[in-house]
Amino acid sequence: LNTGALMFMVPSGLCAAISTRVSNELGAGRPQAARLATRVVVCMAMLTGSVISITMIFLRKSWGYMYSNEEEVVTYIARMIPVLAISFFVDGIHTSLSGTS
Repeated sequence: LNTGALMFMVPSGLCAAISTRVSNELGAGRPQAARLATRVVVCMAMLTGSVISITMIFLRKSWGYMYSNEEEVVTYIARMIPVLAISFFVDGIHTSLSGTS
């Protein structure tokens, strides 16, 4: 849960930023600028999600030691990290486009 909350902060910030930017651009009558801003945020979400996911996968064998010293727990966490990394990647894209934070 701690890792999930930490990884959720970047997409949540992108969500708040894009929501304000798109509403301002649409209010100013510039739908093309709103579309561009949305594309930029999707690219940013994919980039940050990739960096976070790759980092998690590379550190999966030592990630569990932040939470426990027991080998069984560390092994289970190492098995779950790839699933969590994919989940955080997809959730980051979804969160950045959700419109609310």
